[in-house]
Amino acid sequence: MAEFRNNEEHWNEFQWEQEIRRDERRISCYFRELPACLDLPGEEEMIFNTLLSSPDLVPSGGNPDSLRYWHRSEEEEEEEFEEADENRRRPGVEIVDEIDRLATEWNVSCASSLRSTLDLHGLGIVCAFGKLLARAADFVDTDQETARGLKSSLGKRALADLNELVGGLERLRELQRSLKAEIALTVELLGHVRERLIDLVEQLRK
Repeated sequence: MAEFRNNEEHWNEFQWEQEIRRDERRISCYFRELPACLDLPGEEEMIFNTLLSSPDLVPSGGNPDSLRYWHRSEEEEEEEFEEADENRRRPGVEIVDEIDRLATEWNVSCASSLRSTLDLHGLGIVCAFGKLLARAADFVDTDQETARGLKSSLGKRALADLNELVGGLERLRELQRSLKAEIALTVELLGHVRERLIDLVEQLRK
């Protein structure tokens, strides 16, 4: 495990990009398997065994045990929470706050104004906001001095997630015209978030 983490420290942006994409496939596989294993004894172990049966899902340079490194423990999450005050001072934290605000407003709008026939579309937007929020938080929290390649890759993925979210909003705007003005404003504000993200990613490359 220590060897895996040491190798990881020397990864470049391209290697991190490949690993992030692999991690997304792991997440997708996890949730495909979850319904069949839910509430069974050894639920987590059963899902991990399924993941291990696909070599392309094992972390690069790792081994089967290293897959569990990617499944964060509660202790690791608590440690991250304890570092929150320090992370709040890092450049770009206002991006996370703005995405969080826009996501909250969308949740309210989705619950109160969206037609019932568009529930799945609305839920898709909720999930897209959540994905973008998590990615932006990871980007901001990552230390550029010790993990520049990872931070740059996370910034690029956040931009891709943002574009996907905007695309979903624009499609929904055509399906429910009564939300046209509200969605247009949200897209405009996400445009400001995009500009700030681009600035931060470009600064990493200087």
